Amino acid sequence: MSDRTIEIRDIVAERGVKRWGFIKVGETGVGPIQIPVVIINGTEPGPILALTGGVHAAEYPALTAVMQTSQQLVPAGLAGAVIAVPVVNPPMFQARAAFLSPIDGLNLNRTFPGRPDGSITEVIANTILTEVVGRATHHIDCHGGDLPEVLWPYSGYSLTGNAAQDQIGETMVRTYTPRIFALYREGTNLPPTKGSLTHEACQSGVVSILAECGSAGGLDPADVRIHMDGIANVMRYLKMIPGEPSISGERLRAMGQFIVQARHGGLLRLAVGIGEELREGQEIGEIHDVFGNMVEKLQSPGDGIVRLIWTPKVVNSGDSILKCWTVEPAAPRAY
Repeated sequence: MSDRTIEIRDIVAERGVKRWGFIKVGETGVGPIQIPVVIINGTEPGPILALTGGVHAAEYPALTAVMQTSQQLVPAGLAGAVIAVPVVNPPMFQARAAFLSPIDGLNLNRTFPGRPDGSITEVIANTILTEVVGRATHHIDCHGGDLPEVLWPYSGYSLTGNAAQDQIGETMVRTYTPRIFALYREGTNLPPTKGSLTHEACQSGVVSILAECGSAGGLDPADVRIHMDGIANVMRYLKMIPGEPSISGERLRAMGQFIVQARHGGLLRLAVGIGEELREGQEIGEIHDVFGNMVEKLQSPGDGIVRLIWTPKVVNSGDSILKCWTVEPAAPRAY
């Protein structure tokens, strides 16, 4: 609970104060690598919520939502505190790179908990997990489709086996998502992602959720709004700001997923869009060779909802084309 001064290195926020600055995690040949941090320490006691964006730093709606939320929040009337990191991965942000760091080639969201004496990505992972998220009671890691990905919004939580923690985590993902949420569990069709920030944070006792919205290097205001509405809903649920979560429409729980891959190379002509509901055997596209001849007709292997489309239109045999959720209606829950 936030009832005291919050200090992250030399960024110090007493009760009722907002502070921001940088924490250094390493150096390149031309200067320091620094992570931006904002602390909004409310006037009232309450939880400490960490917000992170830019773990994959070309997922722009996600990091923009963290930026704008941290700009708009003020200590007056805030119960608890928010620690916001708009751009967790500055090397990728500067390089406009997808997935992998241009410095050491690592995927930050497969590198947690990291190492304090490792490469730049490993140090970033260790710093964020121990000095930022580890200070919080709750955490939202904002993501979206990276540069080659069109994505349908969803949220997810890695179940821990701690009933009290898992109940809070499930409620957080239900309040964040516009429709679809996933609960990851070992030994199921949806296992947790080892090395991800949210999974490692959950294992350390922080209630940490994944929030996904945005596509293909874009910065659509509607995607930013989905993230910001989700953050506000979670904060209302945690009683950090006034009001009740605003929930509309049904909630669907993801139970599994499947990928459609190309068996032949050529030019892809996809006939379905993101978020579309598919039926088993439905024709979803064609692949044509360089002479214009169709070499493959694509069909859906099952019922599902298109959750991710890879954007390249020229495909090789074995390439992933799209990924689908299999879902079932989620039982209603009071928020």
